[in-house]
Amino acid sequence: MLKQFLAVTLAASTLILASGCDTATRNAPGNTTLGSAAVGGLAGAGIGALASKDSGKGALIGGAIGAGSGALLGNMAERNRDQAVMQQRATQGAYNQGYIDARSTPPAKSY
Repeated sequence: MLKQFLAVTLAASTLILASGCDTATRNAPGNTTLGSAAVGGLAGAGIGALASKDSGKGALIGGAIGAGSGALLGNMAERNRDQAVMQQRATQGAYNQGYIDARSTPPAKSY
């Protein structure tokens, strides 16, 4: 029982640490969701296989749960990233417009 618990803990820790290494394609649309689903599926399958007496069934159930959870988390991360990019562009546009307004000559006053 203790060996099985240690094996599951070690596998989960390793897969969680490995999930943070996807930096090459992180900004491409859809890749965060797909990558997170793949990592979640692999992690869930590994943990399910180690934790269950029937390793095939445990891997299948764990993989399905892990892939679903990974896809949800990846989708949330993509939406948050997209919102941050839009906010940054809006802020930069407002800054640029203010800079242009300050550099141009003011309109003549009419009395």
